[in-house]
Amino acid sequence: MEKSVSGPNIFNMKLLLLLLILTISFCYAFNNETLKVRLNVPFFKFFSKNGHHVVDEEIPKITIPEIRLPFSSSIGHGVVRTDDLKIEKFSSPKIDFKLSKTGINWWTTGGAIKLSGRWHAKFTEVITIRDKGWLNAYATGIQMNISAAAYQLDGQPQVKIGDCTVQIQKLDVEIGGSVLSWLVNLFETPFSKLVKKVINAQACSAAKGILIEEANRFLHSLPSHVDVGANFYVDYFLTQNPHATSEFTEFDLAADIVYGKSLCHPINIGNWTDASSTPGMLTSWISVSIPNCLIHSAHQNQLVKLLVSKDIPVVEPYLRTSCGFLGLCIGKFFKKLRNEYPNNHVDLFFHTYSTPYFVMSEKEGVMLNMSLAVDLFINPYAKTKQNILARLVVDTFSTVEPFLNHTRIHGRLQNSTITARVDFSNIGDIPKAFLSAFSSILSMTAREAVRSVLGVGIPIPSYDNVTLADSSTIEVFDQFLRANIDFEYK
Repeated sequence: MEKSVSGPNIFNMKLLLLLLILTISFCYAFNNETLKVRLNVPFFKFFSKNGHHVVDEEIPKITIPEIRLPFSSSIGHGVVRTDDLKIEKFSSPKIDFKLSKTGINWWTTGGAIKLSGRWHAKFTEVITIRDKGWLNAYATGIQMNISAAAYQLDGQPQVKIGDCTVQIQKLDVEIGGSVLSWLVNLFETPFSKLVKKVINAQACSAAKGILIEEANRFLHSLPSHVDVGANFYVDYFLTQNPHATSEFTEFDLAADIVYGKSLCHPINIGNWTDASSTPGMLTSWISVSIPNCLIHSAHQNQLVKLLVSKDIPVVEPYLRTSCGFLGLCIGKFFKKLRNEYPNNHVDLFFHTYSTPYFVMSEKEGVMLNMSLAVDLFINPYAKTKQNILARLVVDTFSTVEPFLNHTRIHGRLQNSTITARVDFSNIGDIPKAFLSAFSSILSMTAREAVRSVLGVGIPIPSYDNVTLADSSTIEVFDQFLRANIDFEYK
């Protein structure tokens, strides 16, 4: 049985497939549309221009199956096969593309490759004779034209191949090393033609079959709960098939970011604007629901918490239950603390009081509303946390500047309005004088809690040494962000 495989055409096909997978890997989704990703023409130009980096890394990993040819003559019959056929040299092709309503067309020019290996032959007349030697194949001017499109299956990305043509301007096959030249003469010409036929004719069918099937199985098996660090996860689901034009390919998605196994059901709030006049390589519209899911799950799992105790030297004097006539300490405001817990300290435990939430406005920017509970305990908190003395609530209203840092969208705290109120007390009435005297400690700690929320960030998918360029920008609109992303290869 004849078993054929393409050499350099498979390699070019794998590059194109990698680019398709890389394109689709920017798509995150879950249930309701909360994220739109548009891959603009400069995006495809960038990865076409820098595709040789992917090729140079991936091509040496390819395993080439055996090529086998039965042959016969008037005196007998035999079979010749390749062994240990591998890539010895490779010259990356030039990659170009064109977007259309049906998807994308990719083509390569100028690629070259050298394959080297061994051949083994046996021939039976009256007895069986065996021989072996070396084989080199040189292919230059490799041209491949392929159309492809992306679609969704069960919310996961899939790739389908349309038209595919291959042409190799020059291909030479050398066979040598035999001690039985008459035997080589029996199969050299048809074997060389077979190698050429395999390289010329089988690339597209192999790509449509094995490569795409394996790729789609891989894409369909991708987890829908993706770890993005610190036990935070992106849940995603493609809501519909991608939309393609001559200027971009666009994906509509629903996504959330949650902690651990938390659940969130984001909704699409507001209408997306069109891209700006300078959209960059990738334009992404991010609903306020995504960061709100993040801080909702952080609140559910009690991640935002800070303990202010006597171990912090700058606040230690203020946390004493006893102090002199001229001193300022918490005990001065509460008789019960002075009498029942003399010469001790109070711990202040900060944690989210209710679910925080972001508001986004084209006029006002990004705002974070967060209320923090401040629970009072006798030091040490670890031993007395079942006996709460009192609870204050610190309401914060903060303006936030979104910015891009490495591969995440972060928030930079600008200004905060902070007010304190009493929730309950087991140590007597809490006077306004206490809230005024301790406003600095409450405000300082509240701002630190806000910064801890902003520090998590929203991840932007990247690939190996591809990073965000300084030209990337982010803008605020009513209930969503729009990020114009450029990439660079480092």
